[in-house]
Amino acid sequence: MENDEDIDKIEELILEEGKKIHPKTVLLCPVCNSSNVTYYLGGQIGYMYQCKDCGYIGALVIEK
Repeated sequence: MENDEDIDKIEELILEEGKKIHPKTVLLCPVCNSSNVTYYLGGQIGYMYQCKDCGYIGALVIEK
């Protein structure tokens, strides 16, 4: 049946995609350029982050 072949192809593509290495995003502080940034709080309006090195708290972070 063609459907079984299609399903096998789809499963093979899914397995190949899972094996790919996806780069991880690093958050950087906009003040001191430190990567010691953590999630601080958030909700429906967005997220806030805190830099553990300089104490910056804000929504703006650099993603690298």
